[in-house]
Amino acid sequence: MTANINSPESSLRTKIQLSLFLILAFGGVAINIILHKVIYQTLSNAGLSPLILENISKQFTIVGTGVTIAGIIVVLSISSLIAWSVTKPLQKLTDGMLDITHGNLSTRIHVNSNDEVGQLAQGFNAMASHVEESLHALSNAKQYTDNILMSVPSILIALSSQQQVLSTNKAYERLYSQFPSIQISQFIEPLQDQITRSLETGETTWQEIQLVPAHTRQHLIFSITVSRVAESGQKDPMVLLTITDITERKKMRELILQSKQDWEDTFNTIPDMVTIHDKDYNIIQANNAAREALKLPKVDFGVNNKCFKFYHGTEQAPSGCPSCNCYNTAKPATFELYEPYLKKFVEIRSIPRLSSNNEVIGLIHIVRDISTRKKIEEEHNKLIGEITKAKMEWEMTFDSVTEFVVLIDNDLTITRCNKSFQKFVNKGIGDIKGGHCYNFFPCKDDQVALCKNRMSDGCELPAKTDLQTSDNHWLYISHMPIQDERNKLLKSVIIATDVTELKSAQKKVNESEQQLHEKINDLEKFYDMAIGRELKMKNLKKEIKKLNSEILSSREN
Repeated sequence: MTANINSPESSLRTKIQLSLFLILAFGGVAINIILHKVIYQTLSNAGLSPLILENISKQFTIVGTGVTIAGIIVVLSISSLIAWSVTKPLQKLTDGMLDITHGNLSTRIHVNSNDEVGQLAQGFNAMASHVEESLHALSNAKQYTDNILMSVPSILIALSSQQQVLSTNKAYERLYSQFPSIQISQFIEPLQDQITRSLETGETTWQEIQLVPAHTRQHLIFSITVSRVAESGQKDPMVLLTITDITERKKMRELILQSKQDWEDTFNTIPDMVTIHDKDYNIIQANNAAREALKLPKVDFGVNNKCFKFYHGTEQAPSGCPSCNCYNTAKPATFELYEPYLKKFVEIRSIPRLSSNNEVIGLIHIVRDISTRKKIEEEHNKLIGEITKAKMEWEMTFDSVTEFVVLIDNDLTITRCNKSFQKFVNKGIGDIKGGHCYNFFPCKDDQVALCKNRMSDGCELPAKTDLQTSDNHWLYISHMPIQDERNKLLKSVIIATDVTELKSAQKKVNESEQQLHEKINDLEKFYDMAIGRELKMKNLKKEIKKLNSEILSSREN
């Protein structure tokens, strides 16, 4: 709002000049009249003639009038200067006020005087500066308030005492742009009682409401605070609704509660004993396994449940306890021991709990019952010992067998052999291992090719065969395949027996058999040629029969 201020320069100056003019005019006329009467009476009393008095009176009137007019002109000129000197600073003040009323708050008045006008100018300048600073501060405060209202995430709705909407902030506009179906009345109607009570008593109330925007499946949850707002001098108070969308907060809270419940369920379903200790060795939290195994009473903050009392059955921390040492090292430790108090082998993992300043504020104790594992380990170690012993016995048996035992892979490469074979070929294991078996068992080229093809095709080698070496040794070779669960050929075991002596004996038996056949033929010829005595023939046949039995017996052997 700007005021219409008229310039006072012409009216004030005119009033001053008119006032002086009237004063001088009336004063001059009055003085002339009084002087004229006084002089005329004086001269008349002095006895002058009436004609002279008349002339003197006319001259006095003319001179007095002239003097009066001249005095009026001089005084008016002087008054004009005085009026100008008085009204000029006032004009500056008036112009300054006009500039300020038009919004130019930086206007200042410069008056070079120390009188009342100068003080008035100084007061005006001080007032203008104060008004400018106040308006600037008010503008900043308004801008700050507007920024706060615009940045406040909560919806602000101001209601009159008749529950009419006075104003809303940007948050409601954002909500309305996202969900046009949501109206202000949906927030006001459920809160009629709270609004009325707040208007009457000034009580601040709080309530949660849920809204489902049309054409959506979203459930919005709002927290609404109803508070009365009454400004000074305001007859009717207002009600401010502060509406906060807590949908995500509710979901997050439910998620946190669910996560907490899941954590507690998981924590309590862990079969290992888990206890959490503070820096004073008190157990402040334990899972179900720990409560049952340690027979813990109520576990809570401030309750004196010393860990060593329940783990070791002692009244103080045992010396050399690795868990207690974690308080000093601030490093985790894992160790195994037999705890007589619990009567079991346990594996303990002690993990320090650190504050934001990396100071140890407690421990996490994870204890696992390894009694069964220890028993299994003992049985396992015993079994390993037995297996090792059996392996040594097998190795001794393997090396003490007089037959030649050789292990070959699918490429006919020797992977292992016993000492009998080493002695037979007169080579060390290093010279034999990795070589091909046909380099030590002399075979014809066609036989080697046949064995290679059979092994590459996954077929077995001949189960039994005889082989004569270059130095006239006879070997009786048997083959045993090693297969996986899919019947895939992995390796083969070749067992070779030196049957040179047996072959020699067989050769001699064959030669004896041939000689015996020749003798039998001779006897038969003699029998056919013989004549004579039947008894001799019978005896001769018995002998032949006996000889035949011996031949058959020698063949079977």
